[in-house]
Amino acid sequence: MPWKDVIKQLLKRRLAMFCGVVIVLCMLFAVLARVLVKDADLASRPGVDEVAEGGTGMERYYHPPGWFLAFSPEHEHWTKTGTDKNGKKNPAIAMEARSWGLADGNFWRFPMGCDIEGVSVLAKLIRGLELAFIIGIVPTLISAVIATIMGLAAGYFGGLVDDIIGFLMSVLASIPLLLLLIAFIQAVKDSEAIARWFEGVGLGDDKKAVRNLLLVLVVIGVTTWVGLCRLVRGEVIKHKNREYVQAARALGCGHGRILFQHILPNVFHLVIITFTLAFVGSVGLEVFLSFVGIGIDPTLPTWGQVISAARNELQRDPSVWWPLAGATTLLFVLSLSFSLFGDALRDALDPKLRT
Repeated sequence: MPWKDVIKQLLKRRLAMFCGVVIVLCMLFAVLARVLVKDADLASRPGVDEVAEGGTGMERYYHPPGWFLAFSPEHEHWTKTGTDKNGKKNPAIAMEARSWGLADGNFWRFPMGCDIEGVSVLAKLIRGLELAFIIGIVPTLISAVIATIMGLAAGYFGGLVDDIIGFLMSVLASIPLLLLLIAFIQAVKDSEAIARWFEGVGLGDDKKAVRNLLLVLVVIGVTTWVGLCRLVRGEVIKHKNREYVQAARALGCGHGRILFQHILPNVFHLVIITFTLAFVGSVGLEVFLSFVGIGIDPTLPTWGQVISAARNELQRDPSVWWPLAGATTLLFVLSLSFSLFGDALRDALDPKLRT
């Protein structure tokens, strides 16, 4: 594969390269997430006195972003500060105490605010970034491997092999994906055999949250391979009778070598673009499953759990909007970056576009 030509074509796409930089930065934060944010940071809940000592005088657990308060000195969050220790309503904070600047510690103390439990939203989002990459990559790799092998076999051999794989694809495609996911998750999460297997690899009941997450990732992977399999099968059917394949057969190459060394490189651009789209889809499925409360443990700081916990806080007066805004913004940026970069990479890898 001419990787030098691929890199040259990617460098010409400035937007794609910018998205690539965003992805690399997100990956770096994901790798360093447990160094930047300790488990204690996710369990911390500043008390009333601690929040008051911060200079805001807001005797409550949740806290708007510091920059938002600095730029909105007339906002309701300055006046509706809850109640004091005696249950009396707090008075409005003096106007002179609201004049924060860029050099003020209050401006930077909570750059993305604290949620209703008093935990920094930024800390949750950074740890959620680590889980977002795990949730995006693991099931996508599983589905890509299954789809590629199945598609190669169905398109190349045809006949009975194609009929069997086609039947499996038709059965899976005929069941709504979300219902299939929910049914699989409910069926396997309480299985005693699976629980014993997890205990054998060191994931006992004390790590049930991680165990359930792994089950969800595997279930997503084994139920989302149909679309890519159909694409690979169609491309293999077009390629299997072309001259370079016939030449490989004439030289005595076996089926495995023809499939993986000759045909696969010419259809691999489909796997690349589908991988990037499936990454986004897997993260979106986790958000949905967290929203309906199935599979994902509420103690895990995934973006889906942040969104799920924040949806009811919008009804507060004044509204606690920053956890939802932060999680959805990061989800949008990461999804868009993967989609645009994957599209550019597909164009660079496609043999028809290179010629």
